[in-house]
Amino acid sequence: MSSLAERKCLQRGRPFAELFRKQYVISEDSARRYPGLVRHEMAGWVLHVGEALRVQEIRDRQGAKVGFLLGHAMTPGGKVVEGGLVIDATQGMPGFSEALDAAMNGLAGRYLGVVLGMSVRRVYLDPVSDIPVLYDPAERRIASSLGLVLDRAPEWNPAFSPRKVLGGKQVLSLGHSLDRHVKRAISNHSLELGDFTLRRHWPGNDMVFDAEAKEVPEIVEQICARLRQNLGGLLGAFECTLPMTGGRDSRILLAAALPEAEKVREFSCHRFHNPSRRDAKVAHDLLKTQGLQLKQYFKKPYTTDQIRDMRLKMGWSGWRGELGALASMEEYPRDHVILRGNIMEILRATQWRKDKAEAPFNMRHGVRRLQLDKSIGDGKAEKIWAGEYQQWLETLPEGARGRAYDFGWTELHLPNHQGAYFNGFHTIDLVNPFNDRALIALATRLPARERLGGKIVRKIIGHMHAPFLEVPFV
Repeated sequence: MSSLAERKCLQRGRPFAELFRKQYVISEDSARRYPGLVRHEMAGWVLHVGEALRVQEIRDRQGAKVGFLLGHAMTPGGKVVEGGLVIDATQGMPGFSEALDAAMNGLAGRYLGVVLGMSVRRVYLDPVSDIPVLYDPAERRIASSLGLVLDRAPEWNPAFSPRKVLGGKQVLSLGHSLDRHVKRAISNHSLELGDFTLRRHWPGNDMVFDAEAKEVPEIVEQICARLRQNLGGLLGAFECTLPMTGGRDSRILLAAALPEAEKVREFSCHRFHNPSRRDAKVAHDLLKTQGLQLKQYFKKPYTTDQIRDMRLKMGWSGWRGELGALASMEEYPRDHVILRGNIMEILRATQWRKDKAEAPFNMRHGVRRLQLDKSIGDGKAEKIWAGEYQQWLETLPEGARGRAYDFGWTELHLPNHQGAYFNGFHTIDLVNPFNDRALIALATRLPARERLGGKIVRKIIGHMHAPFLEVPFV
């Protein structure tokens, strides 16, 4: 028996072990082997991990192994987890499940927690599912992409058109994949391996997301400190590249990295269309103020193999305009951590209507922001998806529902739009220093009216390095 991904690679003469060197599979089939993937067996389960995906053990207070931590994770103190993660409780004893939740909720980065202990068996995702979790409850198999979950040909999901999804006209969401039987786990939910159900573990019922205007300065300071801490941890542990544009997110990351800018291996940009040419000019001007150099990657066409490989590694999950720079992105230094800032759009309240920041929740707008189908009107989309959206909404604690648009962004949109895309790169690791529940909570607490128009962004940049505000934005 072989996976669909293996067969596709064999048919096309492509190297499976190389293309999937940063992906994983979890199953109960002890007889299975995946070329180039390393096996870890525990409690009747087998974790298969590509040779370039970091794996560390999770242990309890007594030193007993309870699972595995995959990827790039940082502690609440901003230190990269090295040598394993210790849970401050003993498995089998009261409070162990709660201690697991607390430990996983405190991590930042791009990671996956696979817990296979005596009393708890579950999979934890990072805050926005930048390492994807797709699963088939009937086959009891979990993997990072659809081709690794399936041993058969896809049975297409009737709610989505493969052509539209791959063409960017539809965006998968609400736990859907292109296969009608395979689901995608939703951020801030653990996948319970006993019955393959999702269990929300964040945010807590006691969390409040309604900061007042007078709290904004303190929250800005906390965001800056935490982001600098996370960046410092990554820069101290890995070879890192910081892509630069003329926009807000990379400017924030650059400002946060300035105290340790000498540790950034490469500041770079991609020149593949007119907007990126303008980005390059502003990026150069920003870096010049600090005496730093910009490396430019110029446009080159991607090959048929490159784009087909990317679709396979992404699990046919969608399309992004950045794929126009695929060939040059694959020229990044091998196995560098590429620092990204996509999640920081939440600081600009991009999911909110500018003219209705104070208005009650509107289902039509909530569905529209998921961009499920760009070829149909908002009213029709609402009729199709309102039921599933409402089911998700009801999992949010009462105190978080006033920020439903923000949570829809991090839990429903980013896992499909960003996580699947990050998963498609096998020679680099794309890691978001803002992928941190503490930072997401701070940003989400800020009133939408304070975030709209870039006001908070300017305050954050001004707090960390005000001269960057003098360089025009693209």
